[in-house]
Amino acid sequence: MANRKKTFGITALLATLAVLPGCGSSGSDTVHNCGTCTAPTFLFATVANGISSYKVATSGALTSLGSQSGPNQTEGIVADSSGSFLYVSDFLNGTIEGFTIDSKTGALNPIPGSPFPAGPAPGNGGLAIDPSTKFLYVTLLNSAAVGGFSIAPGTGVLTPIAGSPFPAGNTPFQATVDPAGKFLFVSNYNDSMGGISAYTINSATGALTPVPGSPFPTQGNFPGPNGLAIGGGGKFLYVGMLGTVNANNGVTVFSIDASSGVLTQIAGSPFTTGSEPIRVVTDPSGKFLFTANQQDNNVSAFTIDGTSGVLTPVSGSPFATQGAPEALAVSSDGAFLYVGANGLSVLSINGTTGALTPISGSPFFTGQSFIGLSLAKP
Repeated sequence: MANRKKTFGITALLATLAVLPGCGSSGSDTVHNCGTCTAPTFLFATVANGISSYKVATSGALTSLGSQSGPNQTEGIVADSSGSFLYVSDFLNGTIEGFTIDSKTGALNPIPGSPFPAGPAPGNGGLAIDPSTKFLYVTLLNSAAVGGFSIAPGTGVLTPIAGSPFPAGNTPFQATVDPAGKFLFVSNYNDSMGGISAYTINSATGALTPVPGSPFPTQGNFPGPNGLAIGGGGKFLYVGMLGTVNANNGVTVFSIDASSGVLTQIAGSPFTTGSEPIRVVTDPSGKFLFTANQQDNNVSAFTIDGTSGVLTPVSGSPFATQGAPEALAVSSDGAFLYVGANGLSVLSINGTTGALTPISGSPFFTGQSFIGLSLAKP
């Protein structure tokens, strides 16, 4: 892959970040023990050989809570919907590191049995958790497969699902679960037609069954599908197209059949965005989509037509970032976009137009490369 800042073998580095709740003051850096105050929100980010933790103020501003050792190379970082557990993918060792999250301080403590073996090393990729927090899935980049685990209630311990790993396409890179928890979608980065593997999820066991017609092509000539996001109230799947030799600049859009999970490209797809959109995210309402354009040093913003899924550029887009963006995440209230690059940029999102404006103090913690970002709050 050309002009990537970090590579490991046949793939490039990408991850997600997580924001999690606890109990504390609203917009303050001091944690209080109280039953009625607004719970604090925590941000966890992957950096080289580490995991950094932050407290998020109501203004979106960040305060460092410190860091600890973590994987040297990681493709995924994700928290469960309750904000109780954090999981980080370790590419080199073929494991998943699991942590409990202290709801008041944000402190991370290893889950018993962590790290959990996930597949042949090296190879662990992106992570996805279903909305019910029963199952976790990891792409196995060098094994053309997807690993599945059940998540033990209360402890967060991971146990392989019967039948795991499940076959996928060439270099499965990222994964996402639809809001109803019925389907898992996986981007096959080196598939000759840019295939997206789709699976139905057994709600009792977590086992995966390929959707009829899977994998679904994005376009030809090794387009390199990577980042995935679901928008429009769960009706559409958005795929960032990276390219393997030359950078791509498109977002492929599929409608999702609510009964079968079958994917159908919508009219106008793919839609033009910036160069090498390494990550795509949507806001919680499904009204806006953002792409991290790594080779352009900016972020593109689009409105999503809730009926057709069509993307329309937001006025003023693209918006400049602090260096080449590696990852994106949107706060659970849809108020802020977090951008991981050389530092952490925080942009407020206009709830009507989708326009982006840096908050006071942004970017934060410049001089350090932030790899993984993903926001989640119960």
